[in-house]
Amino acid sequence: MTKREQRLALGFGVVMIAGGAFVGLTQLKAWKQRVDVRSLALDTRRAEAHELLAEKDSWEQRSAWLQQKQPMYTKRSEADLTVLNLIRDSASSHSVTVQVQPMEPSERPGMTSSSMTVEAKGDLAAVLKWLHGIQEPNTFISIPALSMVPNEEDTSQVIVNMTVQKWFRLPPT
Repeated sequence: MTKREQRLALGFGVVMIAGGAFVGLTQLKAWKQRVDVRSLALDTRRAEAHELLAEKDSWEQRSAWLQQKQPMYTKRSEADLTVLNLIRDSASSHSVTVQVQPMEPSERPGMTSSSMTVEAKGDLAAVLKWLHGIQEPNTFISIPALSMVPNEEDTSQVIVNMTVQKWFRLPPT
């Protein structure tokens, strides 16, 4: 090989080594980033797990309270009647007029609800006190949808359209 061919071979070898090093370092950098992302995700999951374990006693107390206090679901008609009476009795005690229409129940693991569509009319303060009162923790009532507008016929009152759900514990199977 001539000197010129040797230099050309040496240059080619240097370019190949530099190219290989560049590709290798690029792959190493990408691998390190994937490892860092997985490490961060693992650290986050570990921190969440430690936090949940720290709250374990509180959640066990809540579960025991639910098992003791949440009413058992027997029949849909009984559940609907319970909710209907609760809504009507509490509304009349706050001078709120209501119209109630039953809906299909919602279900979640271990629970089912008796659902009603409610239109309520009354003074703003009375309606707000009524809404606050029916959502106490021991009533197991939730209001997943609510709209409130002024009454056009009597501007001192509001009209509330909402969905009311009372949750019941399903019997063990």
